[in-house]
Amino acid sequence: MSTHVLLAAAKVQWHTSIRAPEHLLVLATAPLFTLIFLSVFRDTGRPDLVANAVLGTGLLGIWFVAVNVAGGVIQNERWMSTLELVLVAPRPLALIMCGRILPVMLIGSLTLGESWKETDVDLPVRHPLLALVALLVTLAASACTATMLAALFVMSRNTEMIQAALSYPFYVLGGLVFPLSSLPDQVEFTGRLFYLSWAADLLRDSVTRGTVDNAWGRIATVAGMGAAALVIGVLLLRKVSDRARATGAVSLA
Repeated sequence: MSTHVLLAAAKVQWHTSIRAPEHLLVLATAPLFTLIFLSVFRDTGRPDLVANAVLGTGLLGIWFVAVNVAGGVIQNERWMSTLELVLVAPRPLALIMCGRILPVMLIGSLTLGESWKETDVDLPVRHPLLALVALLVTLAASACTATMLAALFVMSRNTEMIQAALSYPFYVLGGLVFPLSSLPDQVEFTGRLFYLSWAADLLRDSVTRGTVDNAWGRIATVAGMGAAALVIGVLLLRKVSDRARATGAVSLA
């Protein structure tokens, strides 16, 4: 039954997103960002960073939709005055939200393939199986983090400001294009608390390096950070749902 709920919620969100230009905007901008990064690296004599440009743009797209689309799922329901219907559903709010977020993450993942194809980069993958596993775990961790963000956003009165704060600074903290090792020690330490920094390093290593050190341990780290975010998100969503039912103030939940 839970699978049925997830699939039904995913179907609703998929039809919503493909009809919303703002949800698909990242697909139009991803190749442009890749070309910009490639130009910078080639003009500075760093062709070894081509993988950073391609993979970094893909991860940038995944984080963008996690923050700006998936994270705003509940907020959009509130704006459209349909949150009441979601709350009175017999299934847990967290289960419904997870189903809604999964297809959004699929849209984000398309930016990776798009950047790779549209820029026509010759970038062989040294460890294809590891790269695939790392990407899937990254998408799962992103969906879990988006679930937590959805709960945080619905508890806030100024989501736009929070979304802006979580965008560009986290592109740096995640080491999406420029590795954390090239940044000051304080920034690198802070970035290591963010799952996307581990995912970015692992994906780059699986594509460019002959030997990937501690690959499965790093995958476990990304998965563990995602699981922790999911637990926090589920608890917050339960609190939001209980508070809305108790006070009747759904529009201000």
